[in-house]
Amino acid sequence: MTVLREYEYEDHTADIKIVGYGNTPKRAIEALILGMFNIIYDNEKVEKKESKQFVIEGKNILEIIYNVARICLEEVFYKDKFAVRDIRVKNLKKVRVESKKYKWVCRFEVYGEKYDKEKHGFKKEVKAVTLHDINITKIMKTYWSAEIVVDV
Repeated sequence: MTVLREYEYEDHTADIKIVGYGNTPKRAIEALILGMFNIIYDNEKVEKKESKQFVIEGKNILEIIYNVARICLEEVFYKDKFAVRDIRVKNLKKVRVESKKYKWVCRFEVYGEKYDKEKHGFKKEVKAVTLHDINITKIMKTYWSAEIVVDV
């Protein structure tokens, strides 16, 4: 099966809305994150030299999308100065915690190298991931879109 991951940008007042597409929710989230990083630098110039793994939880899938994007931006890029070339959502599932209560768990891994402005370039600063307009939608039987707005 071919893995589909694409992204596009939409006009949005003073921010940028990123829409990621994929043939599963996981691939749509991955495309969204790659789209976010491509606003900052040229993803194509990043090599997969190292990887970093994360496990996060959320009360729903929208919180998972927000947390993946926030961790990738704040911790991976700004704190660790790590440029992401690729991301793989390894596990995304809804887990029962009590009889009628659930939480979402996501395990993902980013691949890349230390950010180097000379090598990777710099396009535009993404200041923060916002809670505004987060969405994930099943468009067709095997086609999903995930959306998030970033403050630039």
